Amino acid sequence: MSRMVYEFPLDQADVRERFDNQDYQQARAYFNARYVLKLERSTDSGHCEAIVRGSLGEKYDVQLDWDEYGEYVDTYCNCPAFDVDSECTHIVTVMLALIDQDTGLASETMSQKKAGRSSSFLSMPMFGGMPASAIPGSAELENRYANQFLQLFAPSGGRGLRAVPTAANGDELAVIGVEFIVKATLESHRYASLIEIELKVGPKRLYVVPKIREFLDNMEQCEINPFSKSFTFNPNLHRFREEDEEVLRALAQIRHSEEFFTGGRASYYYDPNKNHRVLRVPPGSWEALRDKLGQVNATLEIDGQSCGPLPSIEPSMLSLSFDVGQAPNKKAYSVKPRGLDRIGLLSEYGLAVENGKLVSVNPDELRHLSAVKSWFEMERRSDVVIPPAKLSDFLERALPSLRKLGRVHIEKSLEERIVQPELKAKLYLDYKDESLHTRLEFDYGGQILVQTRKGTRRKEPSEASDIVLVRNLEREAQLTALLDASPWAGEADDRVLANEDDIYDFLYNRIPVWEKQAEVFATTAVRTLLQPMSQRPRASVDVDSSYDWLEIRFDMEGIDEREIRRILQSLVEKRRYYRLPSGAFLSLEQEEFREAASMMSDMDIRKSEIKGSRIQLPAVRGLRMSDRTEPGHGSLRIKWGSKLRQLLERMRNPADLEHPLPDSLGAILRDYQKEGFQWLKTLSFYRFGGILADDMGLGKTLQSIAYMVSEREEQQAAAGERRPSLVVCPASLVYNWESEIRKFAPQLRTSVVAGAKAEREGMLEQDIDSAVDVIITSYPLLRRDIEFYEGKPFGILILDEAQAFKNRSSQTAQTLKRVTAGRRFALTGTPIENRLGELWSIFDVVFPGLFESEKAFTAMAPDKIARIIRPFVLRRMKSEVLTELPEKIESVLYSELAVSQKKIYAAYLEKLRSETEETLQANGFQQGRMKILAGLTRLRQICCHPALFVEDYKGESGKLEQLLETVEECLDNGRRLLIFSQFTSMLEMIRGELAAAGRPCFYLDGSTPSAERLQLCDRFNSGENDIFLISLKAGGTGLNLTGADTVILFDLWWNPAVEQQAADRAYRIGQKKVVQVMRLVTQGTIEEKIYELQQRKKDIANEVIQSGEASLSSLSEEDIRELLAVPV
Repeated sequence: MSRMVYEFPLDQADVRERFDNQDYQQARAYFNARYVLKLERSTDSGHCEAIVRGSLGEKYDVQLDWDEYGEYVDTYCNCPAFDVDSECTHIVTVMLALIDQDTGLASETMSQKKAGRSSSFLSMPMFGGMPASAIPGSAELENRYANQFLQLFAPSGGRGLRAVPTAANGDELAVIGVEFIVKATLESHRYASLIEIELKVGPKRLYVVPKIREFLDNMEQCEINPFSKSFTFNPNLHRFREEDEEVLRALAQIRHSEEFFTGGRASYYYDPNKNHRVLRVPPGSWEALRDKLGQVNATLEIDGQSCGPLPSIEPSMLSLSFDVGQAPNKKAYSVKPRGLDRIGLLSEYGLAVENGKLVSVNPDELRHLSAVKSWFEMERRSDVVIPPAKLSDFLERALPSLRKLGRVHIEKSLEERIVQPELKAKLYLDYKDESLHTRLEFDYGGQILVQTRKGTRRKEPSEASDIVLVRNLEREAQLTALLDASPWAGEADDRVLANEDDIYDFLYNRIPVWEKQAEVFATTAVRTLLQPMSQRPRASVDVDSSYDWLEIRFDMEGIDEREIRRILQSLVEKRRYYRLPSGAFLSLEQEEFREAASMMSDMDIRKSEIKGSRIQLPAVRGLRMSDRTEPGHGSLRIKWGSKLRQLLERMRNPADLEHPLPDSLGAILRDYQKEGFQWLKTLSFYRFGGILADDMGLGKTLQSIAYMVSEREEQQAAAGERRPSLVVCPASLVYNWESEIRKFAPQLRTSVVAGAKAEREGMLEQDIDSAVDVIITSYPLLRRDIEFYEGKPFGILILDEAQAFKNRSSQTAQTLKRVTAGRRFALTGTPIENRLGELWSIFDVVFPGLFESEKAFTAMAPDKIARIIRPFVLRRMKSEVLTELPEKIESVLYSELAVSQKKIYAAYLEKLRSETEETLQANGFQQGRMKILAGLTRLRQICCHPALFVEDYKGESGKLEQLLETVEECLDNGRRLLIFSQFTSMLEMIRGELAAAGRPCFYLDGSTPSAERLQLCDRFNSGENDIFLISLKAGGTGLNLTGADTVILFDLWWNPAVEQQAADRAYRIGQKKVVQVMRLVTQGTIEEKIYELQQRKKDIANEVIQSGEASLSSLSEEDIRELLAVPV
């Protein structure tokens, strides 16, 4: 039977004969290690293509072509080796794979032909060099792949060194022996020392590693490494002992460092390719490697000579000595080392070598030993001669170091002349001519040396000329350096300080150091400069009975009030000392004075505010000392007044005042809202302003309403002067405030100042002077009408969305400062949007006295600002009060029709009202119902945007503007939104506005395919985009959008159940956050009446309704007449 494929014409013997033995052995290892990743053969010619893994994990393309008789074989590989030699290990590996496959290929190809296979190639993905018929099943294959992947994370410590001692087939890996040869090259006066490592490995016989860097790289990559015909290291078959692996890992790390710093290239000093067998050990890596080498088979070579096993390395005394005595000519002295020639040095590694042993030496001692040895070698001398004039210098400078290196033998006649008494340092101080004079003396047993700016001199000539004094030069140098640290003047023996600051620094900061180093002698004149520590400051702090002023009194024993004032001013100026009338220095660096200075800095006390020992400040600054009242705080003795303690305690715990809640709201307010009410009341009690900065949706409006109700009730109970509250907010929230007050506090008489200018002026003239409790207006209208507000007495000023005046120079901020109000509070969820200065602008309006000036505020550190504002900012996040929150918060936002929008709405409403009345009279409700409902839908469209109904409408929409403002606020607070509308044209308008503002969004309506809907939901829930526009018809049911935490219903449905379904897209299983649902309602329109109707007819929500229009049919004639105000 003829073959259907061209068999590869060579056998293993042919391949082995044709290629180099090392290539062949490595190829066999590659084949056994399953490095042939893919193999495809032609069915009609001698051609194959393969992919083979390289030693570093790279992949190479291999091609082979041959004739039927084996007379011609052409090869190609894209590896670097093939470019050089036109053959490589990868080609040999593929040949072995072809030979292995051909053993069972004939029957397989025949069955393929019978099955009708027409491809000219047979695809043979290789697995372990096995023929295709032997490839494991999918489960086994996946299991092997998993094991290979997990092996990447094996805890081997090295990047590729194996820690699991088993082969792929489960057999135990063979242990390979290693010998580490430590090759030390000793230093000379011409060359530095060097340590290198050479390796030998093998199962029984150890083979020299010819290329150590390549070997380490292969170890890390789990690659094979051929050594000889009889041994190839294969990490799939062999392993090292754990101790050997530790050393190999350390060497691999050295190899990486070498490659990093040299880039594998030779330099002037070092060529890593000059000797492939050794790896140089950097001195910084030696210590860690040394400890590991002690646990393995390591030998030592010194300058090419074997010294046997690597000895343990310990610090010990070298067998070195120095003989000091008279020179042969009797006129000088000689120093002769003994044993120096037997000592070698590895200075860079902190080692000395003696008799084949390594000795660890102290770095300083090693430096001296290296210098001494190098000198004797260069000069080729056996001793050094010291002239008599240099003997003292030798004994003082060289002898102490030589004694650390070895034993020193001094000739007896010389030793009897040497004296080495203990050094006693003495420092003398005097004050004269407004200058401080010092003198430093070194006392050696009565022999006194004076330290001068030019050096040292004997105070008196020595009587014993034959005595050799050995001085402690190291100690003298330390004391001289300590003295030189001060800026002395003068050239005489005495050193002089004339500058007052320098004198203070020396007396108070340097003297304590000198007293530990020497005896200090000071004249009476100097002692009078040192003020005793008994003058410690004491303070008493309290507020006056009206809580308007903070009073601080300072007292110091023995110092009158005038001097105390000057001392306090010096503290404000951050001076280090104060000169008393006596001339004494009073150190202001004492702990008590530093504490007093810190307290004064915290309260921003200016020098001009210090009139004497008593300081009077606005009471609000006392709140900055809240932390200082804690027991054990600081060393300054402070007596805290009872009123100040009470004030601080109440500001820390506002609920302690227990202001009674309004009866009408006590059951409505949640616990955290009650705490907010108590905070507002407490600040109000002390006439402080503040910022209520709760997260959006936590009820800042409700808390403010409760506060205004409480203040109004107290005002009525006291029969005091009536002062209305003024609420200023963005125009889009004016009617929302009116609705909320009407809902929660109907007893408050409220007036919304809006409309035309003449209308507003009439309202203002009437409302402020009449019995109105709350006036509501917008920031733009306040700017226009400020002349009517200015000078009028308001009890409370509430500023909603306070970011509207975050710019201090804006017209809004300047206008608000012209309003007179007894209490001022700002409401905002984002007190700081871009910069810290925004906070200053808000406080400059609501609490002008809190900070001295914008310049002072800007200069303050953020942590100080935080401490100051802490009592006056209340901010709670939803996550903090989650247990107090319902799982879903629902709210209504009211907007006002735009001017052009209002005209269209009024005209169409009148038309619809007339037509409805005629229809009901002529045809009755049932016959005219659909026409009436269509007219109601038009009204709702006009409320959304007249462009939905009126062609070429170019005007504005109040509701759309409110939506865009709400969206920006939500996004600034990190919220993610679903926006629903039943009108797809409205959603298109919204999408256009968002795009113009640079806000990307997703969009879904009835035309969106089902598959795309799910894809959009998944993308949104994964965090892509923060806005999703959805048609209620298309997305009201069946979608899971728990990635959102805010739902905005742009237009109302007749049945709340439909809106509930929309909100449930976000509020469902899997939701981790509180969901906020907002309904947008246009004030004074059919939308408001629909909402009121919804609240009365909540039972409709229980009905099964398919669409909004279907629910319209449930409206009765009475409902229609009520909505359109059509008389019965």
